[in-house]
Amino acid sequence: MRQRFNDLADQANEGYNAARDSASRGVRTAYNTAREYPGTIAAIVVGLGVTAFLLWAARRAGGWQNLQSTAADYVRDGYARAREGYDSAREAIRDRTARVKGQAQELSE
Repeated sequence: MRQRFNDLADQANEGYNAARDSASRGVRTAYNTAREYPGTIAAIVVGLGVTAFLLWAARRAGGWQNLQSTAADYVRDGYARAREGYDSAREAIRDRTARVKGQAQELSE
């Protein structure tokens, strides 16, 4: 029984050593590549920052499901929202035109 346990321990130790060597080689390769290309590090940092911000914003908005349902509601109401925007812009243009015409008449008098 003890011999079998030692055999299993040796096999596990060999696997552990192989995994450790492979991991340290991978980390060393990544580090050396990053040293050769500093822009890569900046891109990774910026990408992580953008991802963190988007996750924070989605969580702050009530979660991903809420964000999706809100976006779907905006899409469904798109035409009505566009009409309201066009109408308010049209009214603003009329008001401004009337104001400019009124100022022009005051100047001419």
